[in-house]
Amino acid sequence: MMGALAVTAGSLAGAPAASAESNAPYLVGAGIYDITGAVAETGAFGYAANQEMNGLQERLYSHAYVMGDPKTGKRVVFVSADAGAMFQSVKLGVVNKLKAKYGSRYDDSNVMLSATHTHVANSGQSHDKLYQIAGADKSGSGYDQRNFDAMVNGIVASIERADANVEPGNISVTSGNLSGATKNRSAKAYEANKDAGSFDSNVNETMTVLKLTSASGQPVGMINWFSTHPTQFSKDTTHISGDTKGRAQYEFEKKMKSDPTKAKTFVAAFASSDEGDVVSTQGNSKSAPGFGGSSDDFVNTEIDGMRQYTRGEQLWNGPSTPVTGPIDSRGRWANFADYTVKGEYTQGAGEKKLCKPARGWSFAAGAENGPSDIPGIYEGMTKGSFSVTDKYNKIDTSALGGLTRFALASLTTILGADDACQEEKAVLLPDGKLGMAPTAAPVQILRIGNVALVGVPAEATTMSGRRIRAEVSKQLAGTGVDNVVVAGLTNSYMGYLTTREEYAKQHYEGASTEFGPNQLGAFLQEYSGLAKAMRDGTSVSNQVTPTTKSGGASRAGVVLDDKPLSQSFGQVLTQPKASYSRGETATAVFRGGHPKNDFRTQRSFLEVQRKEGSQWVTYLTDRDWDTSYTWKREGASYSRTTVDWRIRGDVPAGTYRLVQTGDWKNGWNGKVSPYTGTSQEFTVN
Repeated sequence: MMGALAVTAGSLAGAPAASAESNAPYLVGAGIYDITGAVAETGAFGYAANQEMNGLQERLYSHAYVMGDPKTGKRVVFVSADAGAMFQSVKLGVVNKLKAKYGSRYDDSNVMLSATHTHVANSGQSHDKLYQIAGADKSGSGYDQRNFDAMVNGIVASIERADANVEPGNISVTSGNLSGATKNRSAKAYEANKDAGSFDSNVNETMTVLKLTSASGQPVGMINWFSTHPTQFSKDTTHISGDTKGRAQYEFEKKMKSDPTKAKTFVAAFASSDEGDVVSTQGNSKSAPGFGGSSDDFVNTEIDGMRQYTRGEQLWNGPSTPVTGPIDSRGRWANFADYTVKGEYTQGAGEKKLCKPARGWSFAAGAENGPSDIPGIYEGMTKGSFSVTDKYNKIDTSALGGLTRFALASLTTILGADDACQEEKAVLLPDGKLGMAPTAAPVQILRIGNVALVGVPAEATTMSGRRIRAEVSKQLAGTGVDNVVVAGLTNSYMGYLTTREEYAKQHYEGASTEFGPNQLGAFLQEYSGLAKAMRDGTSVSNQVTPTTKSGGASRAGVVLDDKPLSQSFGQVLTQPKASYSRGETATAVFRGGHPKNDFRTQRSFLEVQRKEGSQWVTYLTDRDWDTSYTWKREGASYSRTTVDWRIRGDVPAGTYRLVQTGDWKNGWNGKVSPYTGTSQEFTVN
């Protein structure tokens, strides 16, 4: 495989020698569960491009880890979910279900939910209008109760599995650089930082790996944090996928012979960190000029995902340091709707209030890995450098560009968007004034021995992450904590997080820093307070208590499935060829049903089957990276489904066939029934 190291499951185990069970310092458990929502006629979150997803490239999962101190009984939970964002609605839904089952064992403060930030995962889980609009499909629908339930229930199920698998064990940590894989997409904004020259790179190249093993030395799980946007699949992608993080996870779990259908199996997470201004050097097919990628997004995703996997595998197999020290947590909900930032966190500007959430004009420009290409809209549109006629910058003086700016300016005037509090930001969308965005900020620190995990409910830029780590390290000095990791996109989604200097430049990230120029100061103030409380053994309290809201109307479900009288569900419309060579793609087309009839959670829409003697055995499913399932509507109620298998060079020669499984809905009585379609056999030479 491209970029892969030749390793075995045994070499991957690479665990340090464990002590006897009675002396194991921690309790460890891991669990994985399917969170894939609808794979057709559904939106995706990330590009805000009204994507209509009509297929599945790989299933999405929640990767859960429970770590506890057997002496004190304290536990923490970390979850990395293959999702575009982690919304407040999901965090509340998960914690409420955990409390109902476990009582006080798990709560807001010790459960941290993080999203990988793949831009081609299901949308529709947020209860906030801004993110419903951003994740809307072509129908305009931005909320889907079934997608919400799939994510919440899947995350809960993964935590339940991790809890049931808890056993005495060991935790170790290691880190190393992955250089040359990423670039800062807003380098000019980064260079405005007063301390930019103090660092060797304008991106965080550190990959941190947490290794969980049982007392007997058996691998339990791995958590990998690395800063990059998983955006190798572009805004034109129509298949659900975990993108580069999903690719790396899949490869690692494959080498470890993991099986997500089993209650106990090895779990690997490639989680998000401070990735706000960081993208792959590979780019995607829609990236702005200056990236080194292919026009084929699958190839770009493969290369970048395997880069992360390969470095992660090296760190897993290399030396690591035993984690030592207590398990602890602090977390609270801060009220950013009415928040005062002390002068010590405003870079000498004195005491400041946060602003009402708002998005700037440069937000509409998109970023380099997903530019909007709206005429007349560009990054760097500040109050001082922008006018409707663009007489200052002369970036786009076309009639269309001017008309676009005039139309948007007229709209913002009607909405009363101007806000002096936002300083350099020329406000395009006053989403806070319109009640469209969350204002309760969940801030959290988990302590896992000498490792502190800082949960940030936003996309922190490289320098924002550095300043957060520095502040937490300062407050926890002398406590034994010597490794501070930023976990990005945790517990809610509140846009971006830039430094004061970056904010002034109003690139995409600054324009998406909702609460104004002192938003990072507010977060630094909060994390400082949490770290002090953890250091001193004191408690913290919520500034505000968020409540569960209604998500509103969901996109309509399936009315009925139909077919021509001469056909049956599962009938093969196009057979694969009689034989294929490695490197080719085997394809079969079926008369199918709508995949929304049943998400087939923990199951599959397809199988590649291999003939062994007289028996057909499952070789691959829709979880596997090299398969894909595509749905297409024909007329009003017909469904055409396609199964593709990209045949790699290491596939053993033999006889194979393609199987499509699904469900169809009877329009007369509403009954949903399963079907199976099986292609003719073919050989791989």
